[in-house]
Amino acid sequence: MLKEFIEFVDDIIPSISIQKTSDLKKALEQFRKDGDNPAFMMPSPLEEVSQGDIITNVKFTYISEDGNFKVLNHDGMLLSTSCHIDQKDKLVVVPVLPLTSFNGNLNDLKNNKIFDFMYIPDPCMKDKFINFEIVNSISRKLIISALADNKIQRIGSLNTLGYYLLLTKLTIYFMRREDDVTYNMRLNYSPK
Repeated sequence: MLKEFIEFVDDIIPSISIQKTSDLKKALEQFRKDGDNPAFMMPSPLEEVSQGDIITNVKFTYISEDGNFKVLNHDGMLLSTSCHIDQKDKLVVVPVLPLTSFNGNLNDLKNNKIFDFMYIPDPCMKDKFINFEIVNSISRKLIISALADNKIQRIGSLNTLGYYLLLTKLTIYFMRREDDVTYNMRLNYSPK
């Protein structure tokens, strides 16, 4: 998985100088030394609730193709930035689903080659994946009070490598450059 992540970072961050990209590759390669598998999660959650934290027992809603509301109850990952977690009324959360619910190429998922999802191989997440297709806003007060009352728990926090994986995945999923046809249509549009 690490080799694929290194190639993935190299492909999506062309604006970084060749030297910086090379340095990043070397740093990531260090995790392979002696056959070690890199950790993407902290050994225990950070002191404060932070971006990328995995929490339990979150209700997600979405509208299905028949126009009806659907409700899922799963773990979730906080996407809101850490400073927003302290200051905003609503927090952005995406579901963390069991691998058994994934319909597709499991190898591509585990190598993080699919933009819509993120896989973390650490023990607390190895049987789960993050789904960026369902994005919900939830009251910050509700999450903080549920954590204080032990109605939900924090499973874990991302370490630096995991945090960069998250930023990379979010950048690609939400902000990658459009295809040339759409880009040219926008470029050549002139209001009447």
